[in-house]
Amino acid sequence: MRRLIGADLKRILAKPGIYIVMVLMIIWIFLRDAGDTASEEMEYYKLFLNEICLTFVLVPIYLAVYADELKSGIMISVIGMGMPRKKIVKAKLQDALYLLLGTYIILFIAALIKNSMTDLAITPRQNMFLFVFCIFCVIRGIGIIALSSLILFLTMSSAAGMLVLVIAGAGAAGALTAIQNYTKFPIYDISFMGLLDGAYADFQAGKIGLALIPALFYLFIVIVINIKIFEKKEMNL
Repeated sequence: MRRLIGADLKRILAKPGIYIVMVLMIIWIFLRDAGDTASEEMEYYKLFLNEICLTFVLVPIYLAVYADELKSGIMISVIGMGMPRKKIVKAKLQDALYLLLGTYIILFIAALIKNSMTDLAITPRQNMFLFVFCIFCVIRGIGIIALSSLILFLTMSSAAGMLVLVIAGAGAAGALTAIQNYTKFPIYDISFMGLLDGAYADFQAGKIGLALIPALFYLFIVIVINIKIFEKKEMNL
């Protein structure tokens, strides 16, 4: 499986899509005027990294890891050579994880550099929590990728998976929050994204962040369903 992941990453990193998005995000970080206070600046980074940046970053990663391989027939070829489908599902998620993690580390470094260029009294503690927040963004991104890949394996349509990815990345949190506010039922709070938000808030408050456990359990369940669906999917090898 290591060879498959290595070959995937080598192929993906040879394409310009991810680099273009990353450069645009970095340019936005540096060109934007800093907030009036350190707290305001940190809140903007959270909004940017979690809601704006994540969706734009996920699109080229999804296309490179899943859509391109499905379209080119590489995925079918790998199955034909005897690679277990379970390992393929895991390898693709690891591809996405490494790409997301690398992207967010670079964006975090860009934010640190921008912070050092401002007159704001941003503390090491605030920067540390910003790094933790980036890790939570990566977990959230993997959850969205896992859900969209589930739809791809179910329909064998990269367009269907892309639609789910965009909806989940750009609109799911807002829609669930609106439903929660209207119905007074904590649908967002018990969702994957809501649990991650709750866990991060606990970490900021100096607590353990136990809400992370059911969030990761959600992710585990989606991955298991991915594997089961892909193993049973009929494909022309």
